[in-house]
Amino acid sequence: MTISDRDLNRGGPARLPSATPPNAQIGRIIEMAFTGLWVIRRQGALAEVGGRLSWPDRASLERAAAEAGIPLSGDIIHTGRLNANHR
Repeated sequence: MTISDRDLNRGGPARLPSATPPNAQIGRIIEMAFTGLWVIRRQGALAEVGGRLSWPDRASLERAAAEAGIPLSGDIIHTGRLNANHR
C-alpha cells in the first residue's frame, strides 16, 4: 500500500487510506479443524454472512467477508486436532 501526498495533506491527522474505521467490529477467523469448516466470530457470536455460518475453506470465507464489508483479523484461531490422520 502506498500513501500519496494528497492523503497526507488533508489538514487532519495522518490516516492510512484503507485503514479500518475505529468503530468497525473486526471478525475473527476460526478454523474448526475436526469438521474442516471455517467460521467468523464477531462480538462473541458466529457471524452470518449471506445466509451462511460456515465455509469450506479460508479463501471462500475471506471473499464472503470482503463482499459483506466485514474487516477480518489477521490472526486465525485453530480449534480441535490439526492432524487429520488421527481422527
